[in-house]
This record gives sequence, structure tokens and C-alpha cells, in this order.
Amino acid sequence: MIRMRFSYLFLCLLFAASLLMFGCGPNEEILKSNSDQAAAEPTAATKSEPEYDTVESEVENMRTADFDFIFVLHRKDGGVMQPDDKAFVRANVANANRRSLVEGGKAIVIGANAASTGDVNKKLSERFDVQDFSKPRIENDHSNVSANANIH
Repeated sequence: MIRMRFSYLFLCLLFAASLLMFGCGPNEEILKSNSDQAAAEPTAATKSEPEYDTVESEVENMRTADFDFIFVLHRKDGGVMQPDDKAFVRANVANANRRSLVEGGKAIVIGANAASTGDVNKKLSERFDVQDFSKPRIENDHSNVSANANIH
């Protein structure tokens, strides 16, 4: 009886070991992925730059996201944004919903749904060339009146 259990246990272990040996082989797709043929054919992602790396496409993305206020900032010297430039924008445009660095780091596109104060816009204009792509503002004679007020 003990010999029968030992034989049964031995067969189970042998079966499990054979499954592990034969079931855990190399993945052929992974082995072939580093071949010369794969290196000779670049993928679509490496053929071109991302579409969102231009000011125009990022402004369009901001419009698609339905931001009310869209600004594009460039350094006045036309150079690449430096870490202190990015920190300045982050600190002064805290109400931004999204900030994107585009054109190889030469422009920052800002999208927001809340207006910045005039002081913030002045600070940005002193340091950067600012382009405004915001939605047109609707002039309203009763802009200070509550939405639920009766207007006669």
C-alpha cells in the first residue's frame, strides 16, 4: 500500500516536472523581435514625430477639450523654455486645467476654464510673447446680475 502511494506520488511529480520543462519554452515572437528584419523596418511611431508636437495641433486639442481660455507662450528670445520659465508659468497660472510643452520645448500651450486676473496676464506678457486663442467673450450689459434675478 505504501509502495502504491509512493508510485502514485512519483508519477505525479514526474508529470508536473515534464509539464514545467516542456511548457516553459522561449516565446518565438519575442526571440524574432530582435532580428535584423525587425530592425530594418521601423514602426510607424518611429517614422514621424507625434502630431501633437505643434502649436496648431495642441491648440486644436485644447479647443476639442472645450477650454474657454487658450494661450500660447514663447520666450521673447525664441529659445527653448528653461526650468525657471516652466516654474514661473506653473506658479502664476495655477488655475490652468492643462499645460503642454510643444515644438521641441519652445512653446507652452495653456488651457483653462477660469479666467486669469489682469495681473497674471501682465506678468506673462512681460516675460513671454503671448498669443490668445481663447473663445470670444460675449459682452453682456447685465454681467454682474445673478442668473436667477429678474431683469426688466
